[in-house]
Amino acid sequence: MRGFSLIEMIAAFLVFAIAIGVLMSVLTASIRNTRMSSDYTMAALWAQSKLDVVGVGEPVEEGHTSGRFDDVYSWDLDIRQVDPSAVEPPPQQPVAMAGPQAQGRGQPPATVSATQAGNSGAIDMSPFDIYQVDLVVSWGGRAGGQPRTAHFGTLRAVNPDPNRPQGASGGLSMRTGGKR
Repeated sequence: MRGFSLIEMIAAFLVFAIAIGVLMSVLTASIRNTRMSSDYTMAALWAQSKLDVVGVGEPVEEGHTSGRFDDVYSWDLDIRQVDPSAVEPPPQQPVAMAGPQAQGRGQPPATVSATQAGNSGAIDMSPFDIYQVDLVVSWGGRAGGQPRTAHFGTLRAVNPDPNRPQGASGGLSMRTGGKR
């Protein structure tokens, strides 16, 4: 029996070194992705805690606020009132014709407008004030790292203030507290 030659040993070692290098690269990427996932999960938890209290205990007001959750995570909160009458209805949807008229004609589908579909073309005014709440959670950016952000948005429906004059916008005070 003959043993392995020096060339075969070097080739085997080279294949082993390349495999270990690829494995280490995959492991490093996996650890980085796990860390990033953990950061985004923490940002989502902070955001949920902040959004859960909007409109609880004090009235919802339009404006901008910002602050810090801890030494790592900060937040910027923008609240604006949405005018339901300014929201555009969905675009016209093509509707296929049914019945004997559609068979064998080769015509394109007909369109039905919002009025024909049972909607007058505008969104009815609701007895609620609607607010768009946008929250941006930021972290990182220290020691030369790239800052990361996560954006969260929701709507809040609030009973209007009965003492507010008709047509007046609710809560026009602007609160600022930090850079944007």
